[in-house]
Amino acid sequence: MRPPSRLCLGVVGLICGLYGLFAAGVYITYFSGHFAHDWMVYYGAARAFIDGNLPLVLDGDRFTAYLNEAFASRLPQTLSFHPWLYPPPFLLLLVPFGFLSFEAACALFLLTTFLLLVLVLWRTTGPGFRPWLHSLSLLLAPATGFTIGSGQNGFLTAALLVGGFGLLRRQPVFAGALLGLLTYKPQFWLLVPIALTAARQWRAFASAVIAAAVMALLSLAVLGIEPWRVWIGWMIHPPAEAYRAWLVAGRLQGESLYTNLVLLGAPHALANFGQLIGLMVAGACVWWTYRRAVPADLQLALLLAATMLAAPHVGPYDAVLLVVAVTILFARGVDEGFRPGELVVLALVWMAQLFNPPGAFPIGLITPGLTILLIAYTMVRARAALDFRPDLSGIVSPLPAQ
Repeated sequence: MRPPSRLCLGVVGLICGLYGLFAAGVYITYFSGHFAHDWMVYYGAARAFIDGNLPLVLDGDRFTAYLNEAFASRLPQTLSFHPWLYPPPFLLLLVPFGFLSFEAACALFLLTTFLLLVLVLWRTTGPGFRPWLHSLSLLLAPATGFTIGSGQNGFLTAALLVGGFGLLRRQPVFAGALLGLLTYKPQFWLLVPIALTAARQWRAFASAVIAAAVMALLSLAVLGIEPWRVWIGWMIHPPAEAYRAWLVAGRLQGESLYTNLVLLGAPHALANFGQLIGLMVAGACVWWTYRRAVPADLQLALLLAATMLAAPHVGPYDAVLLVVAVTILFARGVDEGFRPGELVVLALVWMAQLFNPPGAFPIGLITPGLTILLIAYTMVRARAALDFRPDLSGIVSPLPAQ
């Protein structure tokens, strides 16, 4: 492989820049009629708690009716079934935002979490980390536009996962605490224990467990036990009618492997089996990568892509993880060169979120395939990094006999 020419990099940069600006225009137009519709769920839950009406949040039908009434002037049409499905610590995190106006709270949440993500990227060093490149890639990426337009938590999820593993070798206790906070979104925690165990990062693992436990206890003290009882019930055995409503309004509006298989015509049982296979493959790749002395940037890129493949429910806003993974591999390629087809795959993964979710754009059905290709290219680079052995015979003299 040879590093690409400046002309090639310039063309790629121009195409991505124009594409990013086009995507921003599309999202501004699309979300102008219902800006931050997902933030309505977060803000509505925080306001209900502040107003002393926590039971409202725990009843999916009543909460949906409340959202439709409270935000009627912001909605072009009635919201479908929107239950509160996050674990209680996330509601605890959102409560302070409920004391602000809707606009101020949303802007503060998005700005704070975006800056947190940028900060951890600037604090993470290595061959695949060029802070200015990561910042520019994030600013232009369609996944970023969707996160802002919907008022979602994609920046927070990425910041905790990137920070947790990006700082793992230098600050294991702090990194573990970040990963403990990530339990607010459990489907993105599935591969965390596998990676930490494979890397034998026991201090970070312990710190993550302690941080998660502290957040759980705080939420229990502030919110009481009922939110935990309802949430655990939903996770173990959800009400059949409510689950069917959420399946249509929520899960099938995402872009998980399960969703794509259902949209391709697979029965739900087979789609769930396919998702399980995806989880197992993703977990095996993460184990292999973190069990070996693979460069940290490639480990992180693999983990981010594998997390998107393994999670049973993901949205276009969660693809901020893929933006970071793609940028890591792009930075590697600038220095080392690209393998055949690699640069095209990286560009397509970065661009694909403009045509997601697949329920609205059938072309989005290619996204899991692109994610698998991204994982494959990362594994190839990881294997090449392990096989590289510099020839030091002419530099290092043999040790004298003892």
